[in-house]
Amino acid sequence: MLDWNSLRAFILTARHGSTLRAARALGVNQTTVMRRIADLERTLGLPLFHRHRQGYRLSADGEALLPQAEAMERQADALLDKARERRRQLSGTLRITATELTVAKLLAPAVAALRDRHPEIATEIVVTDARLDLQRGEADIAIRAGGANEEDGVIRRKIMESVWGVYGSRSLIGRHGEPLQPADLAAFPVIAGDGSMAATAPNAWLLAAAGNARVAYRSNSMSGLLAATKAGMGLCALPALAASGEPDLVLCAALPTFAAPVWLCYHESRKDDPLLRTVAGFLGDWIGERGDAEIRHGMPDA
Repeated sequence: MLDWNSLRAFILTARHGSTLRAARALGVNQTTVMRRIADLERTLGLPLFHRHRQGYRLSADGEALLPQAEAMERQADALLDKARERRRQLSGTLRITATELTVAKLLAPAVAALRDRHPEIATEIVVTDARLDLQRGEADIAIRAGGANEEDGVIRRKIMESVWGVYGSRSLIGRHGEPLQPADLAAFPVIAGDGSMAATAPNAWLLAAAGNARVAYRSNSMSGLLAATKAGMGLCALPALAASGEPDLVLCAALPTFAAPVWLCYHESRKDDPLLRTVAGFLGDWIGERGDAEIRHGMPDA
C-alpha cells in the first residue's frame, strides 16, 4: 500500500530538486525524506531519482509517475478543503431549552460530551418549564416531555420513554407502611404540584386518588417537590428521572405508573441546517441512551 508521507517526499523533492529543501517544506529532517523516498522506490519497484552531489534529479520512471502523484496531491488538498468547509459549517451557537430536571440529569452532561466531539460548536441552555416558541427562534432545540400538543411545523423525535410513579421517603414509608392500592392514599399526607406542575397527569391523579388526604406541601418546581418528598413530608408523584440516584426515596410499586415520552423538537424550517442536524442527532442519541439507564435506576421495584 502506498504511504502518503512517502508520496509527499517524492513530490516535494522533485519540485525542489533537493531532499534538504523538501525536508524543510515538510518540517522533518533530511534523513526522513531520503528514507521515505527509498521506501517508495521499493514499493513501486522503480528508481525515481538519480542521486547527484548537486541534488536529486528525476529518473525517466520518476518523470512518468510524477503527474499521477501530483494528481493525488490535488485530491488530498481538495479533501482537506472540504473538511475545513464542513468545520466552518458546524461552527456557531445553538440555543437549547429544557426543564431544570432534564438539564441537570441529562442535557448538561450531553452538552459536555458534544463539546468534546465538536469543540467549535457553542451552546446556550435555557432552563425553563415554559414552552418556548421554536418558530420565532426563542430556542433552536427543545427537549420536552409529553409533546402531544406541539405547534404546527415542529419536527419531533422521540428520544426516550420517561415514567412517573408515586414516591415517598424511607422514613415516611417506615412510619405509615406502603400503600398497596389507591384507596390507601387517604391515610397519607401528600405533596402536590402548583402552577404548571399541578397540570401534569400524575399529580392530578394523585390528588384525585388521595381524596380527603391532607396536602402537606405544594410547589411549582420539580426541585421543590423532590426536596419535600425526601424530607418525608408526604407522598408525591415524581418522574423516575428525579428519583434516580436518590437512595432515600421509595417507589410505591403497587400504585399506577405513568408513561411520559421525551421528545427532541425543532422547527421544520431548520431541518436542512447542518449545524442543527449534527447537534440534534448527537443529543438525541446521547440522551436516549443515558436516559434509559437513569429511568431503570429510578424504578428499581417496578
